[in-house]
Amino acid sequence: MKLTYIKQKVEWLRTLGVPTFLNKETIQAHLPCQMVEFPTTYLGLPLSLHKLTRAQIQPIIDKIADQLPRWKADLLTKAGRKFLVQFVLTSMLIYLAMAMDLPSWALRAIDKIRRGFLWKGRKEARGGHCLLAWPKVTRPVELGGQC
Repeated sequence: MKLTYIKQKVEWLRTLGVPTFLNKETIQAHLPCQMVEFPTTYLGLPLSLHKLTRAQIQPIIDKIADQLPRWKADLLTKAGRKFLVQFVLTSMLIYLAMAMDLPSWALRAIDKIRRGFLWKGRKEARGGHCLLAWPKVTRPVELGGQC
């Protein structure tokens, strides 16, 4: 609804003959929003006209990893951890992937966090703790996957 309101205001400015790409003060007077320069963050995501650097993406991965200590994984069963991975950590990944083009290293880092929490209840799990290969776990349930 807000987006429609903003579009109507921009169209109204165009009908008045105001060049919207030149006159920032007039636009700001009619639109109830703050104007900032790029790069910036919106809804917790960094926005940029250029490809995001590793330093700009790493805080997002850290934010996902910071969710884990609050969940008291030692008190959860593997089924409980599976549901948290399936519905919370995976939805965070989907939210990120819809809004920005994540590099492969970021996807691997987030998968490592998800895998570690599922099997060990921590940020990292190594070799002997993983009971199934991660590609098999992430398959749809109809195809024999766990999540």
